[in-house]
Parts: sequence; C-alpha cells; structure tokens
Amino acid sequence: MTGTAGKTTTVSMIGAVLERPDAARVIGPAAHTVRNMNDDIGLPLTVMRYERWLNPPETLAAVLLLPFRTLALALSPRYPKVLVLEFGTHSEGHLHWLVKVARPDIGVVTTIGPAHLDTLKTIAGVVHEKGAVVQAVPAAGLVVLGADHEHVADLEALAKCRVIKLPGRGVELAREIARAVGLHLGVSTQTIEAALASHRPEKGRLNLLQLGDLTVIDDHVNANPLSMRLALDTLNELARPGQRRVAMMGAMLELGEETVRYHEQLGAFARQRADVVIGVGELARQFQPDRWFASSPECADHVEEFLLPGDFLLVKGSSSIQMNLIVDRLRTRSDAGSPPGSPG
Repeated sequence: MTGTAGKTTTVSMIGAVLERPDAARVIGPAAHTVRNMNDDIGLPLTVMRYERWLNPPETLAAVLLLPFRTLALALSPRYPKVLVLEFGTHSEGHLHWLVKVARPDIGVVTTIGPAHLDTLKTIAGVVHEKGAVVQAVPAAGLVVLGADHEHVADLEALAKCRVIKLPGRGVELAREIARAVGLHLGVSTQTIEAALASHRPEKGRLNLLQLGDLTVIDDHVNANPLSMRLALDTLNELARPGQRRVAMMGAMLELGEETVRYHEQLGAFARQRADVVIGVGELARQFQPDRWFASSPECADHVEEFLLPGDFLLVKGSSSIQMNLIVDRLRTRSDAGSPPGSPG
C-alpha cells in the first residue's frame, strides 16, 4: 500500500486486524512492514523477514547468506501467508520497480498530494508514481482508494480489478481501509472491530501523550502539506474549549520549486487551527511563526519559555528536522516533575 499521507498508520491497522489469532485461523499467518521499511532496501528486507534495518556489516552478511535464508523461509510453515507491505518512493520509477519485488494482490492508496516534488516535479508525477501499486494488482484482486482527494478517478482508471472507494482522512480512513481489507479476506466483523479497538499508533505517528500538565500530539515522523494539515486539524479538534493550541512545526522538505509557497500556505492554515505557531528549521521562517528556531535542539533548549501549564501541543516536521528531540525534552521535564514555564 502507498499514499502521500497515512501509509504507516494504515499498514499498522491492517496488520493488527490480520495478525489476530482469529484472523490467522482464516487466512494463515500474517505480518506487516515495521520501522518505515518501505524503500528499495527496507521492502526486500521485510519480504526476507528482517524486522529492523541492518547496518553495513550485517547487510554484507545478509547478502552472503541470502540463498540459505531464502531456502529456509521457503520451507518454513511459519512464513506469512499474507504480507502487508508499505511502498514508499523517492524518485520517478521507484514504485514501479518495488511492485515487481512484491506484486500486490490487494492495492491501497490512502491519498494523493504534494510530496517528493523535488524528484517527481508535479502532482501528476505523484499520481503516476503512486498509481504503480494500483496497476500492479491483477484482475482477481482488489484496489482500495481513499476517496477524499481530487485524483481518485485517475487512480481508478488504472485498475484492472474491483475498486472500493472510502471516505475519510487520517486514522478514520485507516480504520475503514483495514475493515475493507479484512472483510475481503474473510475475517469476521467481530475480529476486525476487536483489533481496531485495541490498536495503538506507531511511535511518532499522531501519538497522544500526557506529559505532566501538557497534552502532546507526537507526530514527528515526516511531514508534507497534507499530513501537516491533518495534524493541525487533529490539534484543533481534540483541544478542549479554552485550552491553548500550540503548533510546533518543523520545515517540510522535498517539495521542489514550490517549497516556499507550500510553507506560506501552511502557515496561514496553521493560524486558523492554532493559537501559537512555532517554526523550526530555515524553511519554517515561511510559516511566519510567532517564534522561530534554527534547529530542534535550540527549540528544545527554550521550550519552557513559551509553553504554559495546560497547553495542547502538536509536534511535527520532516524527519531530518528531528522534532523528536523536542518530544524527548518534554518527556524528560515531565519525568523530572518540572512544569512548563519553570526554569528546569
């Protein structure tokens, strides 16, 4: 499965459904992509049943042992009958190659929006790239599309099989997709709902944390205009009346020639959803924030200067901005019992 936003959450939810013991009795053992292993290294590692990234010496050993591991996995009764794979991209043609590594029987696209425009150039390029997952599904398969974006018809036209279009965004859409995939594979509604009720989000993906007097949405793993807007909407929807909404927004990378415009537009949107906007990273100046920091360590060092007890806080930005360092600082202060606004 792929999409501009919501890939990891959706894969996690589908995995939670299909890996339930009751589901396994119907479809056999299942497994899903973990740790964002969705590229030309991570996806083959996932297929080969590695559950973490390998460092260079381990990678060399893995290559040397590849024939033996392949034989062992082929003979193993525990190798998954169903793999829920996340397909990422970083350049034109990348996804068209990845679907040949593991051709999907069920293809999912959550949504389409601006991302990787430094290499894909246009939204049409994003549609063409993400559409590789739809095109790869055989006539006997199933394609599931998020319906709340303007490129649904373009993706549907690429399908050779039945297509289901589902409304919603973010976690809501991920749940609906997990339900559709589970039902298609014969999993009972009772099993699906039990799995979704007990599902916990992946680390750094819209995690709701209570850190002392602060409520924090930790969504620090990557960012693009679509996922940023979803996170800001979530901040606005979850904050209680009168609770101050603080958006700590890291720069968004890989947006090509329109980078400045996308940051300016998002800054204007953020002011409709938050009371205070904090920018982190050089491009984040374009948000026109109330306060700006050159880096996440600098922001973390000064975080107590602009937070107040009871604030509802969103932390999000591209992975390389390392917004997780700000969340780590907030955790440390909470564990130490230092309230916001104290000298710590």
